[in-house]
Amino acid sequence: MSKALFRSVILFSFCFFSFSSYAQVPQQPSRVYVKGAQLIVQKRQPDGSLGRPQVYIIKGVTWSPATEAPHTGPDPFNPSEEVDYGFFFDWTGRYPAGHEVFNYWLKNEFYSHYLKDISLMKEMNVNTVRFYTDLGDEPEVYRRILDEFYRNDIMVIMTVVVSKGDIDSSRYRKVINWCRDHPAILMWSLGNEWNFDYNKYWGYGTVRQAAKATNDVARHIKYIDLQHPVSSSLGGRFTDSNYDNTIEAILTVCPDIDIWAINVYRGKTFTNLFDQWKAISSKPLYISEFGTDSFKTEKYDVVRGYQADNCIGQEDQNMQAQFNLALWQELRKYLSAFNPDEPCLGGIIHSFNDSLWKVGSYHVGLGGLIDYQQEATSYNLYNSEGFYLPGSHPDGISNEEYFGLVDAQRRPKKSFWVLKKYYKELDSEQGSFLGY
Repeated sequence: MSKALFRSVILFSFCFFSFSSYAQVPQQPSRVYVKGAQLIVQKRQPDGSLGRPQVYIIKGVTWSPATEAPHTGPDPFNPSEEVDYGFFFDWTGRYPAGHEVFNYWLKNEFYSHYLKDISLMKEMNVNTVRFYTDLGDEPEVYRRILDEFYRNDIMVIMTVVVSKGDIDSSRYRKVINWCRDHPAILMWSLGNEWNFDYNKYWGYGTVRQAAKATNDVARHIKYIDLQHPVSSSLGGRFTDSNYDNTIEAILTVCPDIDIWAINVYRGKTFTNLFDQWKAISSKPLYISEFGTDSFKTEKYDVVRGYQADNCIGQEDQNMQAQFNLALWQELRKYLSAFNPDEPCLGGIIHSFNDSLWKVGSYHVGLGGLIDYQQEATSYNLYNSEGFYLPGSHPDGISNEEYFGLVDAQRRPKKSFWVLKKYYKELDSEQGSFLGY
């Protein structure tokens, strides 16, 4: 974010936020720790005292607020100058490279959307939000966004490593030092599906090498901060022809990870996921991504075996709402808050908002479906193309731009209202169960 833009956004914030935005936020951490398969949280109160220890259920959403890519924007290396945005391809001769522009834009979009988004999350009864990346390089941005989460009683799973570069540069140390004393932090998170081939194992040669590097980071974080658990998010690969690629093998290399997270897309049920987990680990886990999109695909072409092109259909918000609710109702059976013999801390629905930049971007594996020269403006319009994943979604297609619980204009979809009601019911059930 350019300094001029940052100052203008700060001024806007002071002019238009409600009085609650100025409520004092203590600069001391909440206390968060694992006890058996349960997550225990002592929230830091506004007067600086610690609340009583309570078993915590993660009732959350993923949050990557970047929605509609602009045509141009600040140069990541010289923010006073503008460069092309749009599609974030790494074409020959493009400078800065598309992925450099893309990563810069992603991080700076948090500040553009946080007030509206956090307000809606509060309305939906969300208590946890998971980021995919950190918030950039302005400590003041971290403070203001985390302050707003605290004021709305929402805790943050803060991702501090997204690449081998973050590990090699020890960037995560800087981010943790900025945030470790903030009462909104729930835990630190390392990566997303880094055990899958498409993520290139952080950039390491093998999954085992990536696992060792992940554990080294977790151990180093514990030298910096003893108030929060360290977690890492994997794709659900329990079996593989190479044992070193399996979750079980990763766990043996990563004893310093306190909490594991798994992204799960197995259709209308989690199948035998929790039995698979209990067979290999006694550590707790949460579901770091699950759910479906709101587009019902009726016709499509399969390209390269995994891309769904020329998708024809229509939006079906009822389908999305029913699918997401059914998965949450199943997840309830495995919550350790209600039964300490179960492993699950809760779940994170993917995702809070629709992301219109995804189709046509090589960075999510959907490059080539949209011709950026022929469809030069579709980077900020809805596109229905996605991934061909039979058995994972109601129509077998992951329509990547439609996963939001709110649309691109932040209008709540049907799933927003259904989950709002269910999260409230979980709150009431937990209160009755624990006697408070």
